Amino acid sequence: MRRSRKNPTVGDVLGEIVRRAAAEVEESAAAALADEPDGVHQHRVRVRRLRSVLGGFREALDARAAERVRVAYAEWGRELGVVRDIEVRADVAEQLLERAEIDDPAVVHRLVESQREAYPAAHERLVELARSPRAQERARLLREFVDPPVVVEPDRPAADVLAAVLATQARRVEKAEDRLDGSDEAHHELRKAARRTRYVAEAIADVAPDLFTEQVEDIADAGDDLHDALGAHRDAMLLARRVSHEGALAGRAGELSDAYETIAGLAREEAEERLEEVPSALRKLKAAASRLP
Repeated sequence: MRRSRKNPTVGDVLGEIVRRAAAEVEESAAAALADEPDGVHQHRVRVRRLRSVLGGFREALDARAAERVRVAYAEWGRELGVVRDIEVRADVAEQLLERAEIDDPAVVHRLVESQREAYPAAHERLVELARSPRAQERARLLREFVDPPVVVEPDRPAADVLAAVLATQARRVEKAEDRLDGSDEAHHELRKAARRTRYVAEAIADVAPDLFTEQVEDIADAGDDLHDALGAHRDAMLLARRVSHEGALAGRAGELSDAYETIAGLAREEAEERLEEVPSALRKLKAAASRLP
């Protein structure tokens, strides 16, 4: 028997969370494949949200079926990432060139125009992959999983399960923090943990807004801050390496290369500045998680 809205069951809440996440993936695909503005990015975000929900609520779902869907969409997420990363590389480089007031045509071509020239072929390949038998199988797995999702002990009170899930995700962030060693890989692992925590909290806030509202909102906000700061850090560090590489190639080609080191230096500064935002976001997340029932 279903409980009232004030006392929902985990079956009610988690079923709706999974259905919404799956629907968003399906609904955002057309814009990505049509290459509408920001379409690839938004679809990739929805794919990540779906995978975060399935991973975060694994213990309350049919774990084997959920993992099959997660693996299938991890592959699609990587394919989307190939295309999206081209956009990001061009946009971040263009912003730094403007900041450094560098308009040398050779530098602009190497760092910005070359990426935008590569984009159409990468997107065309994405469209081909979306028509493949593998893509059809991926969509089938998702439809079968969602209709209806198998929830373990669906009549349990949702509040108990959701609080436990959020606490687990917060601990996952803390463990990733403990493993920080200054490397980009460790920061990336912290970012992934923060991203899952954020998306799980946002899903709960969307479907069950009356459950420990303040804590959920604070966890989602802190996860968002961590995700954004660490994402910008990663983008800047990757750009710094790419710029240094392109500068070496430019030097070998007889082009002036001083501008590349200037841009790489700005990228590294940007990366360090974004890292400074991480400690306060971590404190906020821990404080919110400590207030969970």
